Parts: sequence; C-alpha cells; structure tokens
Amino acid sequence: MAPSAPSAPSSAGNQGGTDAESRSPEVGRVAAACGAVATLSALGGIALAVLLDPTFSWTADALSDLGVRDESAVAFNWGLIAGGAAGVCYAVRLGRTGRPFRALLLALAMVAMAGVGLFDLTEPLHGPAAIGFYGLITLVFAVDGWGRRGELTGRVALAFAPVHVAVWATFAAGWWPVTGLALPELPGALMLAAWVWVVGPAPVAGAVRSPPGGPTDGH
Repeated sequence: MAPSAPSAPSSAGNQGGTDAESRSPEVGRVAAACGAVATLSALGGIALAVLLDPTFSWTADALSDLGVRDESAVAFNWGLIAGGAAGVCYAVRLGRTGRPFRALLLALAMVAMAGVGLFDLTEPLHGPAAIGFYGLITLVFAVDGWGRRGELTGRVALAFAPVHVAVWATFAAGWWPVTGLALPELPGALMLAAWVWVVGPAPVAGAVRSPPGGPTDGH
C-alpha cells in the first residue's frame, strides 16, 4: 500500500482548530444573532424612549436624561441592559477567532453600555460607564481596523476611530450648536451598529444573506 500523502497545512497556521470552529456556520449565526439583539435592543430602546418622552430635546438633553424620566426610563435603561448582555455574548463569539484583545475590549464596552442603563444619571457610576463605553468602542474600531487594514471593511472600521474622536473634540471645542450631549452621543452608537452589521469581522448582514447550511464568515 502506498503511503498516504501528507495532509495540507491549515490556512490558519497553528490556530487551525480554533479558527475552523469559529468559522463554522453555527458559530457565525450565533454571533450574528447576538450582535443583532445587542444593537436592536440598544437603539430600539433609545428610539422608543424618545417617542415616549415628549419633553426630550435633541439639542438640550443628553440621551441619559431618558433614563431618569418616568415616561422613558424603562425603555431606555432596559434596552441598554439587554443590549449590553447580548453584546457580551457577541464579544465572546468574536473571541473565538484568535484575537482575544479585540474581543475583550468589546466585552468591556458592552458591560459599560449595560452599566449606563443599570446606573442612571443620578448614580455615581453612570458617568464612568458612559465614558468607558464611548472610549472603549473607539479602541475597538482602532484595534479591529488595524488588524484588518488589508480589507476594505477593516479600513472603514479603522476610519471610525478618528471620526469618533473628532466628534467629541469638536463638541468640546464648542463647534456644535447644541447644549446637550444627545447629538454628539449618537454617532458613536450608530458607528457601533454599522460595525456589528456591516464592517466588523462578524457582520450580521453577511449571516442574514447566507442561506442555512451555506458558507458564512464566522470570524
């Protein structure tokens, strides 16, 4: 009997086992489901809270004001808490690609997002949670984008980081014709949703387009 030919090396190098598992359709779809729930819960909770609070002002209020008003507090706070919990699940799935630092930053950002809802504007931990969320997602964009700078989506993610910094820098410089934080807070949340759905390493949109049993990029 002729000796069997040596097996071809894995394209993932020494991480073959881990990457093969993380790229399976099941892992990709679970990650996508967690990402979808995270973004839809958070943004949906904010949108619902705005609709429920007729006094809310995009130019004079912060989004966190929705978390202390009777009409909107439940929708706003629980939307962020549920979104943060699902976001941690998404980060854990993302961590199975072999890039744990990016996943750790995202998990911490999602914990901070949940903290914004758990500790409302009257609580001492609210400010650190909010600052932590916006700071950490900027780092997520930078770290992920730099690691995938050879791809178009990676370069877009990388560009999100300086754009987000510019949003807050121009607001701090007084260039925004607003007195509240709501409008400067919104771009970061929308960029995070775009990262999860389209330009991140495990895009929800890609999993939605992939038919059951078909190939999907689970990383």
